[in-house]
Amino acid sequence: MKKGLVIVLSALVLASCSRPQRTVSPKSSDTKQTSTSEKKQSGMDLKAIKAKDYSSIKGTWIDGRGNELVFDDKGLVSEDVELDASSFKQKDQIAEMTVSAKSGVGGYGLLFLPKGQKAGKDDASDKSKDRIWAGQSPAYGDDDNFYYRKKEQPKDREQVDTDDSSSKSKTSKAKKWNTRSDSEVKSSKKADQNDYPGYTDAQVEAARVWAYVIKNVPSELNISNSAAGTKIYNGGLGVDYPKDMRQLFTPISAEGHVTYASNGDGTVTIYPVPSHWQQSADELNSEEFMTQFTQGILDHAETVTLPDGDPDMIRQILAVLK
Repeated sequence: MKKGLVIVLSALVLASCSRPQRTVSPKSSDTKQTSTSEKKQSGMDLKAIKAKDYSSIKGTWIDGRGNELVFDDKGLVSEDVELDASSFKQKDQIAEMTVSAKSGVGGYGLLFLPKGQKAGKDDASDKSKDRIWAGQSPAYGDDDNFYYRKKEQPKDREQVDTDDSSSKSKTSKAKKWNTRSDSEVKSSKKADQNDYPGYTDAQVEAARVWAYVIKNVPSELNISNSAAGTKIYNGGLGVDYPKDMRQLFTPISAEGHVTYASNGDGTVTIYPVPSHWQQSADELNSEEFMTQFTQGILDHAETVTLPDGDPDMIRQILAVLK
């Protein structure tokens, strides 16, 4: 009996020794912390913005003309406008949203650009930083059109903090960046005639406006003029243009259009007049509605210092100018 018992016990010991032993180790707190830090989003978080969490862009953002956008956790801080959360659209790593007036009509678009992303081929902004572009018509070739966090302003914008911040007008702030004297403007116009012989100052300016706003060479470009006092809406309702206006348009509406006024000092005022009036018949026939709508166009006009632009593109645009 003893011999049999010894054999059985020996077999059990051998069997247990032949099985692989599983070692259970406690989870490392370091591993957990690493995993958490990897999931933590830094910088502009489009996923959070889509979920109406704006903490990743919280704070003050400033463009090259001193205009400000201020965000808190819940969105845009403003008495006049608000973010339309339902307008959020994302393509790849870039998102866009619409800003609408809280009362009346008017608004503009926002483009959210996390660091490393480009608004387009002509994007002149600093891609190493988060940026926001705001406006009615795409114009990415001028870094002044991009908003950066207040603490991440490009070096050449240091004067923004020292400018008089009491003015909230886009027009007055835009003019501060037009530092050319009258003599410099005149000499520039003289140079225009030398650079683009055979074209008037108005034609060269029109080509520069198109290059600045639309950023392409159209198949054909036409100019029409509207005198001050002309109705913005050609149906005869609403408010009037406050000054003489120029409309740039092409036979193909998809190529774009621009309505602007020349200020004679190196700046132009661009008005967000729609190419097509897509309101309902009742709205287009309502004096009250069209007055509000067209007044919104005037309220959201933007005065900018017109850059000289790429001479080759300007010549190509002038060549198709009718």
